Amino acid sequence: MAAKKNYLTQEWYEKLVQELHELKKTKLPAVIERISEARAQWDLSENFDYKAALEDRDLVESRIIEIESLVDNVEIISEKAKWAKKSSSVDYGSIVRIQFEDGKEYKVTIVGSWEVNADKSNVHISFESPLGAAIRGKSAGDSCPMRMASWKQMITILSVN
Repeated sequence: MAAKKNYLTQEWYEKLVQELHELKKTKLPAVIERISEARAQWDLSENFDYKAALEDRDLVESRIIEIESLVDNVEIISEKAKWAKKSSSVDYGSIVRIQFEDGKEYKVTIVGSWEVNADKSNVHISFESPLGAAIRGKSAGDSCPMRMASWKQMITILSVN
């Protein structure tokens, strides 16, 4: 089975690579040093510092594995390529105005799952989310259902930039 591609902008890729470097070169060695210092206190059964350091090491190591997996299967979405295609259909990087059945309108930017945010002024949603999957490939004027676990809602695409 082929590994799932992780779509990222160059900016997000660089942020993750920087975080990975910091984790490996700074945070992990510091945690390992804390483990050594706590281990020197001998009684490990009731040594809170030792247990906390082990938990921190596990968190740092799991984040390292997570980022390595992400960047190993990354596809960089070039900003120039994204804007050069000037597609009229919803795709990665599109800024889309949508309207739900109840009349509420939203402007969303379609991004990869690692770039999602909750900033209300410029909502970024993953094209893998129910909403992103529903509108991907659609054009202005199209209506489509967004399916959730127990309901569906019609969405109309007002504009795609």
